[in-house]
Amino acid sequence: MGLKVILPYLLICYLFFYYKWVEGYRKLSKEEDLELDEQLKRLNKPTVKTIKTIYGDIYDCVDFYKQPAFDHPLLKNHNFHPEMRSTSIARRVSPKKKVPKVNIGLEGEGCPVGTVPIRRTTKDDLIRAKVYSEMHASKIDPLLDDKPNTHYATNIPVQASQYTSGRIKINNGAESIEVGWTVNPGLYGDNRTHLYIYTNAGESHCFNAQCGYVQLNPNIPVDGTLDPVSSYGGQQNGITLSIVKDVGKSNNWLLQFDDPPVELGFWAAQLLPNLGNTATQVEWGGEVFSPPDVPSPGMGSGHRIRSDTAFDAFCVGAHYVVNNTVISPPKDLDILKDDKYHYDVDNRGEVAGKGRYLIFYGGPGGATGN
Repeated sequence: MGLKVILPYLLICYLFFYYKWVEGYRKLSKEEDLELDEQLKRLNKPTVKTIKTIYGDIYDCVDFYKQPAFDHPLLKNHNFHPEMRSTSIARRVSPKKKVPKVNIGLEGEGCPVGTVPIRRTTKDDLIRAKVYSEMHASKIDPLLDDKPNTHYATNIPVQASQYTSGRIKINNGAESIEVGWTVNPGLYGDNRTHLYIYTNAGESHCFNAQCGYVQLNPNIPVDGTLDPVSSYGGQQNGITLSIVKDVGKSNNWLLQFDDPPVELGFWAAQLLPNLGNTATQVEWGGEVFSPPDVPSPGMGSGHRIRSDTAFDAFCVGAHYVVNNTVISPPKDLDILKDDKYHYDVDNRGEVAGKGRYLIFYGGPGGATGN
């Protein structure tokens, strides 16, 4: 199930999400495992402060200039600094109805000024990230390929361990960046709902902060746990996510959270020569994957959609901005459903006035076999 629209400069989605338990697995050869040793040394930088979350995750406060992004060859001679902010003013249309927000920042005061939070990486973490990043980069067009056991709420099928997620994504050709929420035990080693980003920049592709995404915010990491999640028929909790192009200066793509927006970091234009010029497609929705003959996980709330914000996962306020003009997606967005029996999407378009472009997605899962 995919949703496409052309030419976003600013795109915003208020994502409402549910926890859905899924089961992951991994397998990596001994040779590949040994090859990760050197990379592990590069990823775990000297720390100024260490923060342990209530979930047991450990974040090291690393000097801004020593974060993993700057190990990328194209960013060796950068001129970035921790006080960087976009020169573009993000115009947005907020939903009229406010909903409770999730907790996303680190406990306490976060990291000191001049440092950024980087999740401490173990060898198991690195193995999982390598396997799932490579598989996530293996994209199949559901309009052209018939691949079993992969189900879409967007048009990006991925061969990987079982997961469920909701996100927004922009691309130009083979280059793409995306942000959203996911339950992916194969990647994170737990069954909690996490914020995530994914970067596909030619030969470099990775989750979160391992291949060129530059972290700015000292308190909100891009892979943190989202809590609380929504309850079916009960309280709804949401996150506001924006991807903003710094037009006319750096051409970086900035990641913003909340409303009014708080900048988390950016994708450097040097890594994305195609996207550095413009994006040609944007997608809103959810996706799941399951290995062959394993019942696929639920999407969204894990129930058949009722087109009701009290029960379904949804994206509200989806829009993009071109030349400082707020544009809602057209009602006739492309919608792709590879499995109408287990998953669905309902594009309601503008409801109750400007800023209420509404998309429901979800399903119970349970698809198996070839």
